[in-house]
Amino acid sequence: MEDKITFEELYEAYNLCLKNKKRKMGTYKFVNDNLCENLMNLVETLNNRNYMPQTSNCYVIVEPALREIYAAQFGDRIIQHFYMKEVESILEDELVDGCCSCRKGKGTGYALNLLKEYLVETSSYGKKDCYFLKIDLSGYFMSIDRKQIGEKFSKLIETKYQGRHKELLLYLTPLIFENNPALNCRYKCNEKIRKKVPERRKMKKDSSYGMAIGNLTAQAGSNLNLSEFDKYVVNHLNLKRYIRYVDDIVIISNNKEKLTSAIPLIVKKLAETHQTINEKKTKVDTAYHGVPFLGKVSYPYGYQKPSKQVIIRVYQKAKKISYADKYNLLAKTNSQIGSLKNYNCKKLITNYAKILPEEVKKVLKFDNIESKFEIRNEIQ
Repeated sequence: MEDKITFEELYEAYNLCLKNKKRKMGTYKFVNDNLCENLMNLVETLNNRNYMPQTSNCYVIVEPALREIYAAQFGDRIIQHFYMKEVESILEDELVDGCCSCRKGKGTGYALNLLKEYLVETSSYGKKDCYFLKIDLSGYFMSIDRKQIGEKFSKLIETKYQGRHKELLLYLTPLIFENNPALNCRYKCNEKIRKKVPERRKMKKDSSYGMAIGNLTAQAGSNLNLSEFDKYVVNHLNLKRYIRYVDDIVIISNNKEKLTSAIPLIVKKLAETHQTINEKKTKVDTAYHGVPFLGKVSYPYGYQKPSKQVIIRVYQKAKKISYADKYNLLAKTNSQIGSLKNYNCKKLITNYAKILPEEVKKVLKFDNIESKFEIRNEIQ
């Protein structure tokens, strides 16, 4: 039977894509111009095998570091959601538990709780030796071979996919993963700021390396890219207490020599997927000095505190916040306070409220009990 997608299947992917994107201009145009017609055009394009990704928009983010990100058009994102809905279960089977980024039921909170669990187990709440190996990969997303990722997904679909869209997925795989969004992209950023982005964090127009940070499929590709490496460390090197979040890796052990001797083997294995380690950020140390990972510093007795980088960023945001609309200001400050509540840092939250500009303090009052801001003239 010919492999064709139905309107209902694409509409389901559209609803998945619509979450948290309703106010985006591209979403508004797609939905309000003529939703049914736009979806039908996508269905027809896919079934006739005429689909080609549209021009992406390029933005620049400044935190936690200057880098380019690429946003696909809304129609392309719908197709990415359809693709991931079909392959998600077989991709999950390829990933180790310690791979925590962009997976259902996981994320930064899961990774940090797993790290806390490993430290407590290894050290028996600070009673035994406990060491960590921290690995940082250099320019991870920009060093990923797009063709290699496409081939890995194609092989995965060929061997393990049991659904009704195998032929369609195999058709879409190279179009999604080998597409270079830097070609003919639209720059939606300040040119002066974009020029400051280091070359190692930019997509090259004439290169087959680099994946677009911002695409749903890019996150999945980054996980699959190192899935064999993850298994190698856990099973072959027998380093079971292993956690990876994108390009940040931490391994916990009670044997310092085992961690140190693993580094050259890890470097050799990473070379198979064209990755290199950042030697300045890679080290073996006692966990009693604190394990820096994902914005927190974790200790063997179960305590976690915000890293210096997080504290600096918080203070910079507080000092630079400017008054516009009082409700917008309230939402912005409480959003930043909300993100701090995950860091066990009451003192930092209190200090944040103290260093806000005076014009902001005149409008907002901080409630120490609820740990949130309120508009002064609306407090009952």
